[in-house]
Amino acid sequence: MTPERILLKRATSDMVKGVGGVEAAAAFTRVGKTMLAEYGSVNRSECFAPIDVIADLEPLARERSGWPHVTQALCRTMGGVFVALPDVPITGSDLFEKHAELAREACDVTGAICDGMKDGKWDPEDGAKLEKHCDDLLDVVIRMRALARFSQGKSA
Repeated sequence: MTPERILLKRATSDMVKGVGGVEAAAAFTRVGKTMLAEYGSVNRSECFAPIDVIADLEPLARERSGWPHVTQALCRTMGGVFVALPDVPITGSDLFEKHAELAREACDVTGAICDGMKDGKWDPEDGAKLEKHCDDLLDVVIRMRALARFSQGKSA
Protein backbone atom coordinates (compact mmCIF):
# COMPACT_ATOMS: atom_id res chain seq x y z
CA MET A 1 0.00 0.00 0.00
CA THR A 2 1.34 3.44 -0.89
CA PRO A 3 2.17 6.01 1.81
CA GLU A 4 -0.73 8.14 0.53
CA ARG A 5 -3.19 5.27 0.99
CA ILE A 6 -1.81 4.56 4.46
CA LEU A 7 -2.31 8.25 5.30
CA LEU A 8 -5.97 7.96 4.24
CA LYS A 9 -6.42 4.80 6.33
CA ARG A 10 -4.91 6.45 9.42
CA ALA A 11 -7.01 9.56 8.88
CA THR A 12 -10.14 7.42 8.68
CA SER A 13 -9.18 5.69 11.91
CA ASP A 14 -8.59 9.07 13.61
CA MET A 15 -11.96 10.30 12.37
CA VAL A 16 -13.73 7.25 13.80
CA LYS A 17 -11.88 7.64 17.11
CA GLY A 18 -12.97 11.28 17.14
CA VAL A 19 -16.60 10.18 16.99
CA GLY A 20 -16.04 7.83 19.93
CA GLY A 21 -14.89 4.62 18.26
CA VAL A 22 -16.43 2.16 15.83
CA GLU A 23 -19.43 1.35 17.98
CA ALA A 24 -20.38 5.00 18.50
CA ALA A 25 -19.65 5.93 14.88
CA ALA A 26 -21.83 3.10 13.55
CA ALA A 27 -24.86 4.81 15.07
CA PHE A 28 -24.32 7.87 12.87
CA THR A 29 -23.84 6.30 9.46
CA ARG A 30 -25.16 3.53 7.20
CA VAL A 31 -22.35 1.03 7.83
CA GLY A 32 -21.63 -1.12 10.85
CA LYS A 33 -18.69 -1.20 13.21
CA THR A 34 -16.93 -4.03 11.33
CA MET A 35 -16.83 -2.01 8.11
CA LEU A 36 -15.74 1.14 9.98
CA ALA A 37 -12.84 -0.81 11.49
CA GLU A 38 -11.88 -2.15 8.05
CA TYR A 39 -11.93 1.34 6.51
CA GLY A 40 -9.23 2.38 8.99
CA SER A 41 -7.19 -0.83 8.82
CA VAL A 42 -3.93 -0.72 6.86
CA ASN A 43 -4.28 -4.50 6.47
CA ARG A 44 -7.35 -4.06 4.22
CA SER A 45 -5.79 -2.23 1.29
CA GLU A 46 -8.81 -2.50 -1.00
CA CYS A 47 -11.34 -1.21 1.54
CA PHE A 48 -11.86 2.56 1.94
CA ALA A 49 -14.68 4.58 3.45
CA PRO A 50 -17.27 5.84 0.96
CA ILE A 51 -17.63 9.61 0.74
CA ASP A 52 -21.10 9.61 2.33
CA VAL A 53 -19.74 7.81 5.39
CA ILE A 54 -16.97 10.39 5.67
CA ALA A 55 -19.57 13.17 5.28
CA ASP A 56 -21.63 11.61 8.09
CA LEU A 57 -18.75 11.17 10.53
CA GLU A 58 -16.20 13.90 9.92
CA PRO A 59 -18.33 16.74 11.34
CA LEU A 60 -18.81 14.69 14.52
CA ALA A 61 -15.04 14.32 15.03
CA ARG A 62 -14.42 18.09 15.16
CA GLU A 63 -12.98 18.00 18.69
CA ARG A 64 -10.19 15.50 17.87
CA SER A 65 -6.84 16.98 16.92
CA GLY A 66 -6.21 16.93 13.18
CA TRP A 67 -9.84 17.58 12.19
CA PRO A 68 -11.09 17.23 9.48
CA HIS A 69 -9.01 14.08 9.35
CA VAL A 70 -9.91 12.50 6.03
CA THR A 71 -10.36 15.81 4.23
CA GLN A 72 -6.91 16.95 5.44
CA ALA A 73 -5.33 13.69 4.31
CA LEU A 74 -7.03 13.78 0.93
CA CYS A 75 -5.94 17.38 0.36
CA ARG A 76 -2.35 16.45 1.30
CA THR A 77 -2.49 13.44 -1.05
CA MET A 78 -3.62 15.75 -3.86
CA GLY A 79 -0.72 18.11 -3.17
CA GLY A 80 -2.67 20.76 -1.30
CA VAL A 81 -3.84 21.79 2.13
CA PHE A 82 -7.25 22.15 3.71
CA VAL A 83 -8.11 25.62 4.96
CA ALA A 84 -11.29 26.10 6.96
CA LEU A 85 -13.23 29.24 6.10
CA PRO A 86 -14.68 30.95 9.17
CA ASP A 87 -18.06 32.67 9.25
CA VAL A 88 -17.52 36.05 10.87
CA PRO A 89 -19.48 39.25 11.36
CA ILE A 90 -17.84 42.39 9.99
CA THR A 91 -17.29 45.99 11.03
CA GLY A 92 -15.11 48.66 9.47
CA SER A 93 -12.59 48.28 12.29
CA ASP A 94 -12.36 44.53 11.55
CA LEU A 95 -11.17 45.30 8.02
CA PHE A 96 -8.47 47.71 9.20
CA GLU A 97 -7.39 45.33 11.95
CA LYS A 98 -7.09 42.42 9.49
CA HIS A 99 -5.27 44.62 6.98
CA ALA A 100 -2.69 45.59 9.63
CA GLU A 101 -2.35 41.95 10.68
CA LEU A 102 -1.89 40.94 7.04
CA ALA A 103 0.95 43.46 6.65
CA ARG A 104 2.64 42.24 9.85
CA GLU A 105 2.44 38.60 8.79
CA ALA A 106 3.77 39.40 5.30
CA CYS A 107 6.72 41.17 6.97
CA ASP A 108 7.30 38.08 9.12
CA VAL A 109 7.48 35.94 5.96
CA THR A 110 10.03 38.33 4.46
CA GLY A 111 11.97 38.32 7.73
CA ALA A 112 12.04 34.51 7.82
CA ILE A 113 13.49 34.43 4.31
CA CYS A 114 16.13 37.06 5.13
CA ASP A 115 17.04 35.37 8.43
CA GLY A 116 17.30 32.00 6.72
CA MET A 117 19.64 33.31 4.05
CA LYS A 118 21.82 35.34 6.45
CA ASP A 119 24.47 32.64 6.48
CA GLY A 120 24.23 32.11 2.72
CA LYS A 121 22.50 28.74 2.90
CA TRP A 122 18.95 27.55 3.33
CA ASP A 123 18.42 24.58 5.67
CA PRO A 124 15.46 22.55 6.95
CA GLU A 125 15.16 24.67 10.09
CA ASP A 126 14.85 27.76 7.89
CA GLY A 127 12.17 26.01 5.88
CA ALA A 128 10.23 25.08 9.02
CA LYS A 129 10.30 28.68 10.25
CA LEU A 130 9.18 29.97 6.85
CA GLU A 131 6.39 27.39 6.68
CA LYS A 132 5.07 28.50 10.08
CA HIS A 133 5.07 32.16 9.01
CA CYS A 134 3.38 31.26 5.71
CA ASP A 135 0.71 29.34 7.63
CA ASP A 136 0.14 32.38 9.86
CA LEU A 137 -0.14 34.61 6.79
CA LEU A 138 -2.55 32.19 5.13
CA ASP A 139 -4.71 32.17 8.26
CA VAL A 140 -5.00 35.96 8.17
CA VAL A 141 -5.76 35.96 4.44
CA ILE A 142 -8.51 33.37 4.93
CA ARG A 143 -10.06 35.35 7.79
CA MET A 144 -9.89 38.53 5.69
CA ARG A 145 -11.55 36.68 2.80
CA ALA A 146 -14.30 35.56 5.17
CA LEU A 147 -14.87 39.20 6.17
CA ALA A 148 -15.11 40.18 2.51
CA ARG A 149 -17.62 37.40 1.76
CA PHE A 150 -19.66 38.17 4.87
CA SER A 151 -19.93 41.82 3.79
CA GLN A 152 -21.49 40.56 0.54
CA GLY A 153 -24.05 38.52 2.40
CA LYS A 154 -22.33 35.25 1.49
CA SER A 155 -21.09 32.54 3.80
CA ALA A 156 -17.36 31.83 3.91
